[in-house]
Amino acid sequence: MNREKVFEVLRLLADAYPSFSIDQIKIDTWARLLKDQNPAVIMRNAERYALENKFPPSLSDLREVKKEARSKDFLRKRREWESAAVGYKPRS
Repeated sequence: MNREKVFEVLRLLADAYPSFSIDQIKIDTWARLLKDQNPAVIMRNAERYALENKFPPSLSDLREVKKEARSKDFLRKRREWESAAVGYKPRS
């Protein structure tokens, strides 16, 4: 996200929450900490948050949670774990 997109999100939050203030330091901090995020996802999360919550969000409330990709080689890893396990005997 760039500073312009961060400002749009902060402006939405300031409109939704009268006590939420915007200043240059907040814009810079949020831009630095949200630089790896998709602006559309952050805006959608901010809109949803504002509709569902009484108090303004923190940065972490809006960040996209990236789920760890499932490994396609799970069975291989399982076999490695089993072979390393003490007392493991493979099935016949």
